[in-house]
Amino acid sequence: MAKKIVISIGILLLIMGCSSSYQVKEMGVGVGAERSADLMVGTVLFDDQWSIPAGSIGCCWEDGGARSFVYDVPFPSKVVVAWYDMDTDLFRIGEAAIDNKAGYEFIQDLKPFINRRTGQYKDRKLPYLIVGMKRNGLIKVWISNAPADVLGRQILEIGSGMAQIKELPPEEER
Repeated sequence: MAKKIVISIGILLLIMGCSSSYQVKEMGVGVGAERSADLMVGTVLFDDQWSIPAGSIGCCWEDGGARSFVYDVPFPSKVVVAWYDMDTDLFRIGEAAIDNKAGYEFIQDLKPFINRRTGQYKDRKLPYLIVGMKRNGLIKVWISNAPADVLGRQILEIGSGMAQIKELPPEEER
């Protein structure tokens, strides 16, 4: 009996030690595109576990203009994105690997910033995960202490990938 308990504890410690799941209490998640791109984003799925709504995106590379907030989620290690480029009539699906350890370490030491428009000092430690897409299929992922252009903004690229052109399903199946 004691041997089974020791083995069970050993396996549990091994599983916990190898876990790459870093829990985040609250996080803003933004989706952006290169300037002048007119993208209809349908899927933004993290680790096949949780997703955010997106919709029509037309700007804000590195700023994550369309934002959602998530609570009590594991910091992701990958994102799958699907979008339709309305100007080029191309549908793309891609995956970007995310360095979740670097991202989690970054958010442990978030710095305050100053809003340029209002002059307001913000010391709330809310991380922003930003997913950016380009027309050529490039996907980038950043982590930041602020969503846009502010004094004291920190931003770190923590992931990238490439989307492939896919054929759209027939009209009656969409």
